[in-house]
Amino acid sequence: MRAVVQKRAGSPDRLVMADVPQPVPEPTEVLVRIQATSVTRGDVVMRKMPRLVARLFGETPRSIPGYEFAGEVEATGANVAEFEIGDRVFGTTSGLTQGSYAEYLCVPEDGIFTHIPSSVGYEEAAPIPVGAMAALHFLRAGEAGPGKRVLVNGAAGSVGSYAVQIAKKSGAHVAGVASTSNMELVASLGADEVIDYTEQDFTEGKQKYDVIFDAAGKTTAKRTQAVLEEKGRFVTTQTRRRENIEELRTVRDMLASGAIEAVVDRSYSLDRISDAHRYVEEGRKRGNIVVVVTHS
Repeated sequence: MRAVVQKRAGSPDRLVMADVPQPVPEPTEVLVRIQATSVTRGDVVMRKMPRLVARLFGETPRSIPGYEFAGEVEATGANVAEFEIGDRVFGTTSGLTQGSYAEYLCVPEDGIFTHIPSSVGYEEAAPIPVGAMAALHFLRAGEAGPGKRVLVNGAAGSVGSYAVQIAKKSGAHVAGVASTSNMELVASLGADEVIDYTEQDFTEGKQKYDVIFDAAGKTTAKRTQAVLEEKGRFVTTQTRRRENIEELRTVRDMLASGAIEAVVDRSYSLDRISDAHRYVEEGRKRGNIVVVVTHS
């Protein structure tokens, strides 16, 4: 099969297309024919991280990188009960030794993946899991909900764009912080107010919030203390977390109901993965970057 391989940490040029053996599912695994994947900020970080350092942080170094995927079940192991050939699935490669920048991927039945809603395409589903699960997790940690005033810093990014949608659907009053060029986008996602960070520092404003979610990982609890209610909560993507299947299933249900949708900035083919990584590394993307896998 065709896959993107990376033998050493470094620049996007280290991501190279190659022909590698197609994986064969074990009795408790399914073989997924990948149709789409993505490039996240985490993918960029992992690409540049030496393997020894990755292991120290509890990460699994991979010669084939990539974290999110959407595709179709091509084959199942003898003991698989929940999935069948032809099922459309999406999820992450959390804990796996192979990433998603490939034509095929083996995933254990109890892995972080589930069925794609019937109304959703592969390219819509692929960039959902990482950002939406993170947004859900941290909004829950902040106890966002009806009547709460929630501020999302980095509201036009992947995690932030989902956070605005999820917080709004929960009944919260949502303020989104973004650049001038992204204010219209954030408003369209449901934000009640949008703060242009090029004109105003929200930490110096008069309004206080019950939850401040730093989806961009660019501020601190100390800096935001003045605009946080006395019993308010500050949450940030800088905090490490473990994914779980319950979060993904909740996100799937939100996707099926139309409560959330992916903001897609650009799409690339798999053989242009280096270009996709360069674009994400520039730090100017809106929402998500999708990578389409074309099978030979």
